Amino acid sequence: MGFLLDELDFFRGCDPEKLECLSSSAKIREHAVSDVMVYEEDDVSRVFFLIEGEVKFYKVDRFDAEVFLYTLSGQSLLTNIGSLDCDRISCFSNVEFIQPSRVLSCDLAIFKEVVKVDIALLVRLVNLLADQKQLVECTINMGMVFDVTAKVAKMLYSYLDLYNSLKKQELSYRLNIQPATLSRVLAKFTRLGLICETDHKTVVLECDELARYFKEGV
Repeated sequence: MGFLLDELDFFRGCDPEKLECLSSSAKIREHAVSDVMVYEEDDVSRVFFLIEGEVKFYKVDRFDAEVFLYTLSGQSLLTNIGSLDCDRISCFSNVEFIQPSRVLSCDLAIFKEVVKVDIALLVRLVNLLADQKQLVECTINMGMVFDVTAKVAKMLYSYLDLYNSLKKQELSYRLNIQPATLSRVLAKFTRLGLICETDHKTVVLECDELARYFKEGV
């Protein structure tokens, strides 16, 4: 198959015999940039794991504009499994590749049976789903609770390395704000002495003052 299940961190250390039936249903697929794996509200009967690469999760509003949610990279669970009693999963969002990627998928029914009898796998699944829930909650805060100033402050405070790795257009997209709005907020923070530019990188000078913008908004 070119990639064994136990090479995924999720399955590492499991009894190979327990994974045999799951391995028989496993498929590997390579995806190019801009490929869409699933669309919002698609019903799927397979579990998807990202082996390598990066994907973005987004929804489309009533004006057909993309609403960015979050990204996942490296080895990640791409399927939001709501219950081990479900036979099919309704997708919460669109999943599109933003780097060349490899994805492993396996049959949902077989996956559930294997997880149910292996406590270690069940714990890992619960932890992964908890991480997904935290990403969604962060998305709700960033998109629905925070105003534009709080969004930018949170990005600078919590994700400065990511901020400095992205172009302003990509930052605007991820924050779901206009580029001109982002520029105005950054100019404000610079004028107040909260941030500065050094060697083409943004440096945070006043962390506590920056945090005040989003901590007071929730």
